[in-house]
Amino acid sequence: MKSIKLAIIGTAEGQKQLYIKAKEKGIYTIAFSYNRGCIPPELIDEYYEISIINKDTIVEKCKEICVDGVISNGSELTANIASYVAYKLNLECTPYNIITNLQNKYKTRLLTECIEELHPIHSYMFNSNDRKPHFLPCVVKPVTGSGKNGVSFADNNQEFQNAVNYALEASNTPVLVEEFIQGREVSVESISFQGKHYVIQITDKDSSGAPHFVELGHHQPSNLPDYIQKKIRNIIPKILEAVGYVSGASHSELKISEDGKIYLIEINPRGGGDEISNRLVYLSTGYDYIGAMIDVAIRTFHEPVLGDSKCSGIVFLTKQTEQLLPLFKKAHLQPWYVDGAIESIDLKECKGNASKNGYIIYQSENRII
Repeated sequence: MKSIKLAIIGTAEGQKQLYIKAKEKGIYTIAFSYNRGCIPPELIDEYYEISIINKDTIVEKCKEICVDGVISNGSELTANIASYVAYKLNLECTPYNIITNLQNKYKTRLLTECIEELHPIHSYMFNSNDRKPHFLPCVVKPVTGSGKNGVSFADNNQEFQNAVNYALEASNTPVLVEEFIQGREVSVESISFQGKHYVIQITDKDSSGAPHFVELGHHQPSNLPDYIQKKIRNIIPKILEAVGYVSGASHSELKISEDGKIYLIEINPRGGGDEISNRLVYLSTGYDYIGAMIDVAIRTFHEPVLGDSKCSGIVFLTKQTEQLLPLFKKAHLQPWYVDGAIESIDLKECKGNASKNGYIIYQSENRII
């Protein structure tokens, strides 16, 4: 029997679970990266020291090897490269131009404004001639990017100018200005195959709030009212269809207002970071989400069947959550403890999703924190 060959773009921590799962499935793994990163050698069958930005070189190598699928997870950049390579090789993917459109938050707004159940967020692209914001309060962010990088809240003209500068310093892309929506933020973890879309889980987010809205924790399943969750599960396939999404995992971020209106923040063409896709979805649903991503890439996907529901989550240690430090120190003694680390007790205020001092992952019959 011919061994299935899977090209995995990147060797960072976010891709590690793909390598682990591929080996569990008996799949031949081929890694592309500038260095081996954090992936143990026994998980990689072939390694090519090619920078992932050299995507045409990766295309040619994959063509030579005759790979059966191309995949990545947890990264905007690797999602972009994986789509490009797979599309060039006529393998399963969402087309490259769709992925690049999705990574532009303003284009995503335009593509989804026709969905009746989705309430629009007023927004516009910042122009250097703009002396004042068109409306207040507002949120200012790079038009592309992830991890709350460069995101700020503004409630007056001075805060607006500071927010624009902050966004420009964080990214060399244009700046998007959008109205601030008061409410709860959730993410929706989905899997798509050949135009059919399946919502797997809805994740509640702990946010630091203004000015940077950093994510301090994630909890599954959501405790939103059932009727709101039903609306979300109905609307996500319509959103993914409107933007042309075809195949792969997606991580959509929504805002839910106090009166139950649903607003789209952004769509990420990958599984959720912060261990959402790598670990939390399996812990809360029993569904092999990482395995499903691989099955999509190699065209062996079947309609999802979820297991028993449990509560799972991840909580981060930062200056904003310092009241939880005693819990972090004793968490490993608790029956709900899955994994965790304290990297430093010199706690820093978290301004982006990458700057955390530690974490706890839990699984329980009830939400822990």
